[in-house]
Amino acid sequence: MKRSGAVILSLTLLAAACGTNAVTPPGADTTTSTSQQPAETSTTVGLTSTTSTIASATTTSPSTTTTAAAPTTTATNPPTTPTTQPVVASTKLSVAPWFFIDEDGQPGRTGPFLAPIHREVTYTKAVGRVSLEQLFAGPTAGERDSVPAISSTIPSGVKILGLTIKEGIATVDLSDEFEGTDDSAVVAQRMAQVVFTLTSISHVTEVLFRQEGKALPAQTGDGQLVTRPVMKADYLDFAAAITVEKPVYGGTGGNPLHVTGFGAAFEASFSYALTDANGLIIAEGHALTTNGTGWGGFDFTIPYKVDSKQTGALIVWVNSAENGSQISVREYPVTLIP
Repeated sequence: MKRSGAVILSLTLLAAACGTNAVTPPGADTTTSTSQQPAETSTTVGLTSTTSTIASATTTSPSTTTTAAAPTTTATNPPTTPTTQPVVASTKLSVAPWFFIDEDGQPGRTGPFLAPIHREVTYTKAVGRVSLEQLFAGPTAGERDSVPAISSTIPSGVKILGLTIKEGIATVDLSDEFEGTDDSAVVAQRMAQVVFTLTSISHVTEVLFRQEGKALPAQTGDGQLVTRPVMKADYLDFAAAITVEKPVYGGTGGNPLHVTGFGAAFEASFSYALTDANGLIIAEGHALTTNGTGWGGFDFTIPYKVDSKQTGALIVWVNSAENGSQISVREYPVTLIP
């Protein structure tokens, strides 16, 4: 996932144009699993943008007007006509564990910051468990060596001893390796990865930690140690100023490109550009979050034209209130389709 020099050069020439779109976020689920290959039961198996979960006593929860798309693939029913050899469709499921991405951020608030990274697995109803399994597997070798580099604070060997999802709360029981002997700052980062990954699943808004069957207090991003369920709002210190949840990093976008996420920008405004495989800008503009004085959600679409399926990039950034320069620049690789 190398960042094209042409892309960065073109950003400095961007014109502030395009319309602004108001925005929004999502919602909850019912799932159950055990320490073996579980049978999580769920009314939906897709991931959804969960920007509404960033709400807390000190943040404003955006209202939802748009619902995230359902999974792009579903299990195919067997043929109604009897055959000697029934055909079973090979179905895939897209999940998005959250890893850290190196980036500059802005003065006083530098990275790395979290982002959802695309993974494709064999279809299962146990979306929560398979999402955690992909998270604990860590970034690929190519992702670790990429520019920017993708990393994880979760140690190897962590096992999922249990996972239940009820009334919006995911209770996860992990092995001793999870907390280890690391300091509280590192533990907070790895808890943030788990929280962001699980709350990206439909209807999950909070996470309650357990370790080896016992309650595990959660270390929040601001240094608190709490016994309550935690949510994204507890770990916004690890979120980029403009955090795109969909399309996921390295995933496939629709046409037009549906963009959702959350952020904190001066007067709620941020800019974007969409580039093709050659690094040429094919769409650009401005968008708004739902909160001009703190964290808020966003939801907008970008019409674009390409002649063939190709890997492009969605680039987002904030214009400095001090001098108008581009800060908190983040580039999301995305597959574009005609």
